[in-house]
Amino acid sequence: MGKNVMTIPATRNRFTADPISSRKKRRVAGYARVSTDMEDQQTSYAAQCDYYTSYIQSREDWEFVGLYSDEGISATSTRHREGFNKMVEDALEGKIDLIITKSVSRFARNTVDSLSTIRKLKDNGTECYFEKEAIDTLDAKGEVLLTILSSLAQDESRNISENSTWGIRKRFEIGQHKMSTKRFLGYDADENGKLVVNKQQAKIVKRIFMEFLWGKTTDYMKRIFEREGVINWDGGTKWQSTTIGSMLENEKYKGDTLLQKSYTVDFLTKKRVQNEGEIQQYYIEDDHEAIIEPWIWECVQLEMKRRERYLEEHNITRFSQNTEVNPFSSKIICGECNRAFARKGWRTPSGDWKVWQCSEQYKVKGVRGCGNRHIYEDTLIQIYLMAWNRLLECREMLLPEWEEKIQSEDLLTKFRVMDFMEITKDAQQIKELDIDLMLRTLDHIKVYESGTIVTVFLDGTEIEYNANNR
Repeated sequence: MGKNVMTIPATRNRFTADPISSRKKRRVAGYARVSTDMEDQQTSYAAQCDYYTSYIQSREDWEFVGLYSDEGISATSTRHREGFNKMVEDALEGKIDLIITKSVSRFARNTVDSLSTIRKLKDNGTECYFEKEAIDTLDAKGEVLLTILSSLAQDESRNISENSTWGIRKRFEIGQHKMSTKRFLGYDADENGKLVVNKQQAKIVKRIFMEFLWGKTTDYMKRIFEREGVINWDGGTKWQSTTIGSMLENEKYKGDTLLQKSYTVDFLTKKRVQNEGEIQQYYIEDDHEAIIEPWIWECVQLEMKRRERYLEEHNITRFSQNTEVNPFSSKIICGECNRAFARKGWRTPSGDWKVWQCSEQYKVKGVRGCGNRHIYEDTLIQIYLMAWNRLLECREMLLPEWEEKIQSEDLLTKFRVMDFMEITKDAQQIKELDIDLMLRTLDHIKVYESGTIVTVFLDGTEIEYNANNR
């Protein structure tokens, strides 16, 4: 005997809980996007905006919520698409029933982003309709089609990225390139993307290179520039020591260009990494007008290497970040173990003193290490003053040696000698410590247990002093 089955019709919408018989207008939004700032894309963007606004407003059964859009933004990730993210946020808050967009590729070229977003919207009762493919996400077949088409869109994006990269590298091979100068102090770009010297900013660039050769660290320069209110690349007066360091290594300041210093490892995330030899690079000599003379630029690179060797040789972690307060930091070297002296504060009945002693003296607490003597900071200041004044007295004797060194193939040696010849010319003896002069001239002071103290200048001159004969 057959069973009697009764059908109970649905009376409410499963997403909104509204009665099925209700004729409530659907709240509809449009979404438009183009991925470049090119003129033809801007036209497409304006057309999309006009079309969806007019189309939605023309339907009597629809209520126009608004048009969400992103101009000049890639679809490979939804992370930085403000219009898209705002639209999803409003939909999840129940403000949108239907989203209309041109195609799957306009929505997202990343399969994971596309499907996860659509599922969230679907679970919330928000329908998406893709006109080109005629896909309705509330339709049972919609997700299957979306998976296929999103994958195809993602693969299309990969092909576009690879073709674009291939074109860029082909232009690099023949020396063609365009340079962004938004974060590049010293240059502007002309209508063809070529670098043109910004004369006002070039003065700052030249100063940075010379100040470095005159012994200053990037940390010290940063603080000097901020105190003086020197304008940086973005028009502000806030400087970063890492930025100054990058400028000192940038070959563009000597008129050359190294292309493909970094590259994209993932077309979806746009993640870039430094090129450490993984892909080919292209070096163009005399690409544009130089701000820094090539031989001065080379001197800076040699000085960087010299400082690295110095730190390693004397087991120093880094140069002082507080040069103004502690100018002798890393410049006092133990004659017994070749380690750097450290500055200590001593409190005695006769007063407070700044004293320097070998960093190996008490490396392990309570256990005596290096047995070298300590030295008062006031003594170090007097030793430097005496040594510098002695060098000035001996200038005429040193000239033949300096003139010979000028012929050296070592560019840094040549620079140092020329600098010493310049600053000692007509110079007067000094009675007080000039930090900038000391940084510019002093390599280090070596202290021996015997009482011998040797002042070593950057031109190679050494002046010996015996504290026991004081």
